[in-house]
Amino acid sequence: MFAYNIRLYQESDRHTVRQMFASGCYEYIPATLYCALRQPQCWLLLMAGLFLPLVTTGSFAFSILGGIGALLVLWIPGGVFFIFHAVRGLVRDLKDIKKYYLEREGYCFWVVELGEEVVGAVAAIPYITLHEKNVELKRMLVAGHHRGKGISKLLCRTVIDYARKSGCNAVVLSTTSVQFTAMRLYETMGFKPSDPGIHNSVLQLIGMFWVGFRYDISSHR
Repeated sequence: MFAYNIRLYQESDRHTVRQMFASGCYEYIPATLYCALRQPQCWLLLMAGLFLPLVTTGSFAFSILGGIGALLVLWIPGGVFFIFHAVRGLVRDLKDIKKYYLEREGYCFWVVELGEEVVGAVAAIPYITLHEKNVELKRMLVAGHHRGKGISKLLCRTVIDYARKSGCNAVVLSTTSVQFTAMRLYETMGFKPSDPGIHNSVLQLIGMFWVGFRYDISSHR
């Protein structure tokens, strides 16, 4: 039985949290190419890259290079997205986690530790609309060698409890369609699909899109 302890973030956790975040972003890059290769329009580009050089030059070498070029073009949107997402997070809120999350009203950041090892993290920020006071779940991270042990559920419950104690209506979040494991987790925890409020036409060309989820506090009392 694993004895995980969840607590507020401390400055000594900074390197581990940033490392988990960056590696978590980069691991989804291959999935974006797999996602693209399931789209009919992307297959047309790949076939064009393979056969046009062969037809025009008669060279199998150019055909192979054309196919590699087409794969690169299909990889770029998703790959650049996650690289940019990682860099932006590291230079914005994760640059000074204590200042961004623990010194602002309505914000919070927790880590999960096993012994003296930090193996997970999650953040909460205010999400206020004209009609509701909600909490947005952000930066949920789990170390690769500790996945499948219930840490993600513990992190979700922590944010849900925080929202409930804060008198909020719901917990909301957005993720991408290539993050299959995360989406299954949210559904298991009682989150319902919602409008993410974010759209990217370039990503949609490769079959990747934003997905929103919402956990209504009142319906789970």
